[in-house]
Amino acid sequence: MVDKEIVSAKLAELGRYLAELERLKAFSFEEVSASLQKTWAIEHGLQIAIQVVIDTGNHILAAIGENRIEDYADIIDRLGERNIIPPDFAGSIRDMAGFRNILVHEYVEVDLKMVYQVLQSRLDDFRKFAGYIGSYLKTLGQDGV
Repeated sequence: MVDKEIVSAKLAELGRYLAELERLKAFSFEEVSASLQKTWAIEHGLQIAIQVVIDTGNHILAAIGENRIEDYADIIDRLGERNIIPPDFAGSIRDMAGFRNILVHEYVEVDLKMVYQVLQSRLDDFRKFAGYIGSYLKTLGQDGV
């Protein structure tokens, strides 16, 4: 069964991260590229926001018995296939998983322009995800089924 409290807490966490990322949007690319502190804050903020999406999806899928998960992108795909999030939206955010892996494993070679572009133009994807998951939770009974 889906633990609504856990999922709701994850979504609240996501909201906190998005608020901070929104604040960081105010800086120009030049200001970000000149400041390791700002760069790290943005990269880490995006990384953990994506991780919340992945963890939330993984929790829901495990709770409903979906066990054909091989990598993080599969989580997003399965959420779309199960209509927990709209399939077209799943397709549009599928690249989050790969972006997270780049931030975590290839941090030395991260393209700061790409990170800045994600910051400036893709934060609404996280809000939409939270909205879709919130709607999904409302369809569940008291016991999370």
